Amino acid sequence: MPSPSEAPAKPTTPDTKESRFVFKVAIAATMGALAFGYDTGVISGALPFMSAPLDQGGLGLPPVTDGIVTSALVFGAAIGSLMAGTLSDKYGRRTTLMGLSLVFLIGVLGTTFAPSVAIMVAMRFVLGLAVGGASSTVSVFIAEMAGPSRRARLVSQNELMIAKVTPRWPASCASCCSCRC
Repeated sequence: MPSPSEAPAKPTTPDTKESRFVFKVAIAATMGALAFGYDTGVISGALPFMSAPLDQGGLGLPPVTDGIVTSALVFGAAIGSLMAGTLSDKYGRRTTLMGLSLVFLIGVLGTTFAPSVAIMVAMRFVLGLAVGGASSTVSVFIAEMAGPSRRARLVSQNELMIAKVTPRWPASCASCCSCRC
């Protein structure tokens, strides 16, 4: 019988081949949340270059166009998260996530090599479809793959990836605008 000073041992999940597989699947699926946090935050580093004058190597975009480029991802994410539930019910979570990764790749390449602002806005919207769809599908996928004893921790890890990667507003704001909030 343990003494009163000793805490009772917590039950641990056995380290089985199946539990290691679920952990690896959760890590891979969490990359969708990482992409969401990264893509919503990375634009703050690009805004100074987009609004800089052409003679200084920037794009010379006015503030309204900066806002459109920035918000295109968020609008795409809203639509992508609404569509992903139907797609994952029809085709399965895994197939949906693989399709979303292809959409993400198209959006990244399109944004990188966009020859005009209109193409950049469209590709940021496509990126939004992918990251929004992934953000709503990944949590359910992880919850279905993990057993009850590990489910909460693995789903929380997914949400933490979004919050951890997204820069905090004052830090990003101070680097890209003159309001110094």
